[in-house]
Amino acid sequence: MAKFIPPKKHKPILSGPKSAVTKLRSRLSFLKWIDPFTYVDLFVMPQVKKISNSEFLEFAVNVVFAFIFAAVIYTILGLLLQTATPLVIVYSASMEPTMHRGDVVLLKSVDNPIFPARNVLVDLNIANLLTSNFVQSSYDSSGELSSFTINGKEILYKKDGPIIVYSAYNPAYPMYNGKQIIHRAIVELDAVDGQFVLTKGDNSATNKKFDQELGLTLYPSSTKDILGQVVVSIPLLGCVKLWLVDDFSSVLYSGHLPSDFKGIC
Repeated sequence: MAKFIPPKKHKPILSGPKSAVTKLRSRLSFLKWIDPFTYVDLFVMPQVKKISNSEFLEFAVNVVFAFIFAAVIYTILGLLLQTATPLVIVYSASMEPTMHRGDVVLLKSVDNPIFPARNVLVDLNIANLLTSNFVQSSYDSSGELSSFTINGKEILYKKDGPIIVYSAYNPAYPMYNGKQIIHRAIVELDAVDGQFVLTKGDNSATNKKFDQELGLTLYPSSTKDILGQVVVSIPLLGCVKLWLVDDFSSVLYSGHLPSDFKGIC
C-alpha cells in the first residue's frame, strides 16, 4: 500500500493593497531613526524600568522629553530663520480669510526694506507722533479703508504687503503694550528717526481702519518691534492650545466662548 504524503502548504503570496502597505512600511522603516522618541525607548526607558515598572513614571518621562524636544526644535528653527519667535498662533479673526483663528504661522527675520514697493519718505520724527498728524485716510461707502495720503503721496489700499508679527505700543492703553499682533504691512515709512510701518488686518468686517486708527498702537510701529515675517501658515494646528487656555478661561470667567470662536476653534 502506497504511503500517503500530504501536499506541502505554500505560504500565501501577498498581493493587493495590504502587500503594497507592507512594502511601503518596510521601505520607510528607516524613518524611525528620525523620531527622537526612538532613542528614548532604546536608552532611557530601560533605565527607568530598572527603577520602577510604573506606567505613570514612563508617561511622565515621555512628557518631560516631549517638552525638551519641543524646546530644541523651537531653538533650531529660530536659528535657521534668524528670529527669536519662529512660531506663533493666530488667536483672532482679524486676518480672515487669509488666516484663521488657531492657525500656526512660521516666521523668518524681516526683509530690509520690508516693503520696497510701498516705501514713503517722511521728513519728520514720527516715533512719538500720532499717525493722525501726518496720515490722511479715505474710506469707501461701507467704511472700509480705500486709500491714504502721506507727505502729499496718495496710496491705494491693497492686500499685497508682507504679513508680519509685531509688538504693539500704546502709552494711552498700557494693556496693549507688548501684545503680539499678526497683521499685514500696508506701507513702510522712511522717517528722520528710523523705519516704521502702518499695518492692517485683512478682515474687512472687523478691521475697516488700519491699526494705528483703531487704538491698537496709535503710533507708527517701528520695524525694530517686528518679531518676524510670515513664511507659511499651518491651518488649525494651534487649536489645542486655544481650547485649553483661551477658550477654557473665557468660558470660566465670562460664561461664553471668545467672540472670535468659529467652527471648531
